Amino acid sequence: MRADFDTTKRIASVVWTKVDSMDKMKRTQVFTYWPHFDSSTAHGDYNGRARLDGRGQGSLVIDDVAEEDEGTYIITVSAEGLPSEEAFVDLIVLVPPSVSVGPSDPYVTSWGRGVTLTCAVRNAKPNVTNIYWQRNGALIDSRMFDTKYSGGNLQRPDLVIRHVTRGDKGVYKCIADHIVRTSSDSLSLDVLYPATIVSISDSQTVNTDDRVKFQCVAEGNPPPNITWTVNGMRVRSTTNSMTRDVRTGTVVLDRVRANATGTYVCTVSNNVGESDVKSLQLNVKAFWRGDASSRVAIWVGAIAGGLWFVICLGLVVYFIQRRRNKEDKKRFSFYYNMGRREQGRLEERFGEETLEVTRHPHLKLPCKPISPTTPGGIETIRRTTNKGSTRRYARVLHPYHPQEGNELYLEADDVIEVLEGEDGGWCLGYLSGRIGLFPSNYVKFLSASEVSAAKLSDGAWADGCKESPKRSV
Repeated sequence: MRADFDTTKRIASVVWTKVDSMDKMKRTQVFTYWPHFDSSTAHGDYNGRARLDGRGQGSLVIDDVAEEDEGTYIITVSAEGLPSEEAFVDLIVLVPPSVSVGPSDPYVTSWGRGVTLTCAVRNAKPNVTNIYWQRNGALIDSRMFDTKYSGGNLQRPDLVIRHVTRGDKGVYKCIADHIVRTSSDSLSLDVLYPATIVSISDSQTVNTDDRVKFQCVAEGNPPPNITWTVNGMRVRSTTNSMTRDVRTGTVVLDRVRANATGTYVCTVSNNVGESDVKSLQLNVKAFWRGDASSRVAIWVGAIAGGLWFVICLGLVVYFIQRRRNKEDKKRFSFYYNMGRREQGRLEERFGEETLEVTRHPHLKLPCKPISPTTPGGIETIRRTTNKGSTRRYARVLHPYHPQEGNELYLEADDVIEVLEGEDGGWCLGYLSGRIGLFPSNYVKFLSASEVSAAKLSDGAWADGCKESPKRSV
């Protein structure tokens, strides 16, 4: 508080006093200064707070001003030989408001409810100019979000939040603007919400002895409890916290067995609302897994088994074909045996082969044997076989050497009379006085007219029974 005075006399003292607020006639000493002795004293509550400002002759400075310091102050100056002089100064103390919020800190509520956050502003001098709320440092404008918020202003300091969700969790601050300074108070709003499963591992199909890991991530406030079950039985698991509200429940199965197959269920709960449940399926395939040498042995065994199967299959095919050939030969054995006996008798009588030419009308018959054949001989067989049908022939394409006694010896361009066959495999034929079997793939089948034309063109029969360059029936 500034005070100046002017005098030619020596100053005896400078005294500051305060008028009592209850009794105007009463004064309370504040500060006394004696220039002659260069001494000063602060009195009562002002001790350590009051002093004279060196820039003025009698200006009073009060540190740490309180509301109680407000009032009327009097300066009294005394000079030698002069009466004392007084002056009055009014001190007005501006007081910032005190702000308090509620109902409590922290304030806990449940998801879906409505809450009211109170803001009390007191002792402001003069009154505050504005009141507003912030959430996590961001301004809440109740006029813009009137469906969510209401109040929170100078007229209605309390803030109302409708249908609280977990997104409303945070630090709420009520702020009051004042000419001295801004005052505020804050609280934490904690919202309880049901536990929910954020994610769960996918279903798996594994082999025995594999390592399996399942994970269930859940969130909730309070933090959720996570349990795992399989086919109704509890499974040992470990729980870890990722954040305050998020936890993970993990199941690890080392060297899984076939009986681990089943439905694994993750259940989370926190006593707020209903529990959340999700499941996955584990399928364990029985699979023997040995070391490297065992796997090599398995591969070698598999290859050997495959080769043995191929060999056995080839042998089966070979024996089936051989049996089929034997059946064909057995089919014609009657004719072959009779032909062989007849041929033996003729060779004993004549010592040479007897040939019979085709019964083509344009060909000369060959020389007949000295003795006629028996009714059961080759000629009888040929007549019986070809009775009522056109004779059939075959020209030899490739030489063939008999493998058994009942087969014909074939040379290229030989012409065989076919007695039975032509449908593939072995055929029964007559060649050079013999009846025997021959392979059908070594010959080309001809008609009787084709054989006769070929003989006439070659001149094989022009000279009677003269030897021809190629053998024929």
